Amino acid sequence: MESEIGGRAPGGQAYAGGPQTDSFMNDGPEPGESNKVWYLKQNRLFEDVPEDEVEQNEGLFTMKTFARKAFIFDESDPSRTVYMVKRGAVRIARLTEDGKEVTVAVLGRGDLFGEESIFSDRPRSTFAVALDDTLICMARAEDLFALLESQPKVALNVAKVMSERLVELQSTVEDLAYARLSERLINLFNRLAIEHGRPVEGGVEITIRLTHADLASLVGSTRETVSLELARLMRSGRLRQRGHAVIVPA
Repeated sequence: MESEIGGRAPGGQAYAGGPQTDSFMNDGPEPGESNKVWYLKQNRLFEDVPEDEVEQNEGLFTMKTFARKAFIFDESDPSRTVYMVKRGAVRIARLTEDGKEVTVAVLGRGDLFGEESIFSDRPRSTFAVALDDTLICMARAEDLFALLESQPKVALNVAKVMSERLVELQSTVEDLAYARLSERLINLFNRLAIEHGRPVEGGVEITIRLTHADLASLVGSTRETVSLELARLMRSGRLRQRGHAVIVPA
């Protein structure tokens, strides 16, 4: 079985990932899954939107839990649905012409995905898989389009998400073109620490589970080469390992 990185808390509880206040997740208690408004407020779609306006629109959204490794949507899926991660983590990937999977993003709590269907009715070019048991909030694209027309702040939040995706893509392309594999891996783990990390003694622990094949597709390499390079980075102290979890030193 292939090695995985990413953590589970003592007792087997999965840590959730995603962009968090001050870069790290708030470890406070979450409400029950029925508290839809609380979850919506944690999402970037409703960032800085007054709670009463969120409550007015909660009927647009439904919530569903996906088991680890379950498909949320597949390539060529014609459905026009937008998704928000409430808890857990999601891998976005595509298949190359020769059938290889290429991971293009790893998303966590607070992230929005599938937003391209708001503006286009073309079938999807990627697929989405739950990396852990994951709670998702979903809405029809046409309902969100109407919401964007009536709520400028929500429209601005979607624009911010799409702009940041372009910046991240540019950074990834530059890494693939110019950076050595060791630096590509370090840059990747630094991003994962910000988006899917929790502070621990001496650094930040990556809280999602990714295989070496996932890492390889994110940095444009092969699983075998990534495994060798990770071992070198561990020996040099640039990364640390605790169980299956990787720690980015402070």
